[in-house]
Amino acid sequence: MRFVYSGCLLFSLFASSCTDSVQQNQPNVYYDVSGFVKHQISDLSAQKPLVHKTVAINARQDQENKTDVNWTRELELFTQADINKPALRNSYQIARPDSLTYQYTLKRSEERLTVRSLNVRLDAVTHQPRLIEAVLQTSNPLYSSERHLLLESGPATGQQWRVQHYKVAGYQKLPYFDKNEFLVDGKVQ
Repeated sequence: MRFVYSGCLLFSLFASSCTDSVQQNQPNVYYDVSGFVKHQISDLSAQKPLVHKTVAINARQDQENKTDVNWTRELELFTQADINKPALRNSYQIARPDSLTYQYTLKRSEERLTVRSLNVRLDAVTHQPRLIEAVLQTSNPLYSSERHLLLESGPATGQQWRVQHYKVAGYQKLPYFDKNEFLVDGKVQ
């Protein structure tokens, strides 16, 4: 009996590892925003460019210039806008108004998902993302929020493609409390 149980366990582990590798080797259905952003995080962390950053919560606003930026945390919401997961393969309507633009809109049947829309506009020469826009919404009985993301990139010194501007604007709302609006706007020098 123990041998049968061990054999079944071994077979199930083998079968699950096979399906995982098949899922990981499937081509992306949507534009690979996460891959682009992770590459930018790596490059920006190494280069340490000067960033002029504005942060606002409700009416209070602060500005600063800094080179010591935690890019993983700074661009985290852009990596969360990744819709290239096997479970999301059929969750978005795809539109291509032209050869350089990808537009993804959440299907009505998928209202529980956070990423509501994602737009990617490529540069005509390099085919790198010139503009990435996304809308993320979360709503449950304890919390609601909406975030509008904007990331603009272009050629930097030495013709390397790099983030030039990023912006996150939106709100957070808890029951029985006022809505808190926020803005993070960074310009990379």
